[in-house]
Amino acid sequence: MMDSNVPLARRGSENKVLGTSGKPLLVIVQGSDIDAMIDAGLEAIGGLKSVIGSNKQVLLKPNTNQRDPFPSITAPETIRAVARHCRDAGVNQVVLHEDHKGELDPYYDPSELQGIDVLMSGSQDASEYIAVEYDKWHGDMDLARVMAGMTEDDFKGPGSRLKSGFEETKGPRIRVARALQQASVIINMPVLKRHMVGQITSALKNHVGSVYGPHRWIAHALAGKNQDYFDRKIAEFASAVRPELTITDVRSIQAVFGPFRRPDTKIIDGVNHLIITGDMVAADVMAMDLMKKHDETFTAEMESIVNRQHRYAEELGVGTSDLSKCEVIRIKT
Repeated sequence: MMDSNVPLARRGSENKVLGTSGKPLLVIVQGSDIDAMIDAGLEAIGGLKSVIGSNKQVLLKPNTNQRDPFPSITAPETIRAVARHCRDAGVNQVVLHEDHKGELDPYYDPSELQGIDVLMSGSQDASEYIAVEYDKWHGDMDLARVMAGMTEDDFKGPGSRLKSGFEETKGPRIRVARALQQASVIINMPVLKRHMVGQITSALKNHVGSVYGPHRWIAHALAGKNQDYFDRKIAEFASAVRPELTITDVRSIQAVFGPFRRPDTKIIDGVNHLIITGDMVAADVMAMDLMKKHDETFTAEMESIVNRQHRYAEELGVGTSDLSKCEVIRIKT
């Protein structure tokens, strides 16, 4: 098995999902039947074969950090629809990656994902992650410095896990789940929901679930004191994974509060959009526009925070926030 401590170059490549103009392609599908929406959207990018090539395995990266149903996590029917297209493109193994905070019992009922292999990573186990190195990343903030400035209130939520022992990561490195780092093709499959720190969870933030737990625990613990550090980490985590394609299911939105549900969380149905692109930043610009339209509690200050995440992601070559640089195709099904 590969030594998880020997750093590798970050995975992925430049965006190859391009329009006839040579610009990054951004496909926006409106409809309510997810199978028809996936069919139309993937046809618009030239089919999944254009993304997958001759590869025989594809890894799907859904949002799975809660046990609540869609839109809190990626819908099984959306996963099934994409897996169908993978098989039609000649893939013989479709893998789904689940990130787990602690327990390792599946989020999805296996009967809902027949023919799909589910791989689970325990976020606290360094051996399940591979160190990836890139000189443009800043690396983790020193843990002793983080702990020294924390109060008991800071040790709530993800920050509470900093009290347990774990392997620190030195230098401009990020530990990426082994299944993701070794995948030939990754399809990022986020939802759109609010987040109490990041403001939204969608294409970029979906990769908080792709990296070793302490990276994110430090970021969450610092969020109240250093929002800039948190925002930079969102971009760096996405940069470490760089999926070949992003498919964002925005048929419904989790509004007002997230990522988990509480009494004031509002589920807004009937949004009926699907976003397909190789550009995670462009995907999230479109997603944020939908959040602004449907969630009246989403403020200009929240938008500025998300825009900062986009700027950091652009600096790392993850994509563009300027949709005039994309070829946009709009479809109704």
